[in-house]
Amino acid sequence: MKYLIIILCSIGLSVNAQTSEEHYKKARSKASMQDFQGALNELNKAIEKDPRSIKAFNYRGYIKDELNNYYGALQDYNIAISLKGDYSDAYANRGQAKRNLNDFKGSLSDYTTAINLNPTEKDAYLGRGLTKKELKDFDGAIKDLDAAARIDPGYARTYTLRGEVKMLKGDVTGACDDLLKAQKLGYMVAMAKFNDYCDH
Repeated sequence: MKYLIIILCSIGLSVNAQTSEEHYKKARSKASMQDFQGALNELNKAIEKDPRSIKAFNYRGYIKDELNNYYGALQDYNIAISLKGDYSDAYANRGQAKRNLNDFKGSLSDYTTAINLNPTEKDAYLGRGLTKKELKDFDGAIKDLDAAARIDPGYARTYTLRGEVKMLKGDVTGACDDLLKAQKLGYMVAMAKFNDYCDH
């Protein structure tokens, strides 16, 4: 019985001894399987272990975004930025959260800060392009999506989004060219849109 108690205590200590990094990695793994609630639980533990873990706060913000808790996401991004003022990923992510909350001015500001901090931040250009699309600044949106395409020419979603903006602007030919590019890269959403709007 004494040995059993020792073994059980050892197991308990092993579980409790998990580091913030280990919980963070578990969260990434669970998120990759669409288990966002499980990922959130792991990130809560990661932050409990290390209350200054910038990447844990940033990633928990992303998970809360996926769970449609945009205000909660905003709070986590704010903390990440307060811990590291030049953290471009957190600014880009906060830009998305603000767009989801219809704070388009704040969204543009955050995406612009992310781009200034890291001019190769493809997702920041994509996000700012989407925000400009919401504001009906189609020329500005296309300019940002052009930049994203230059950074990563093989990312199909960029062409789909740019095609949608060109369609809204009335440039059907340009839109279909972009949708065809995305279709050739295997993006299923683009294939459906191409079938809806463009000649074969």
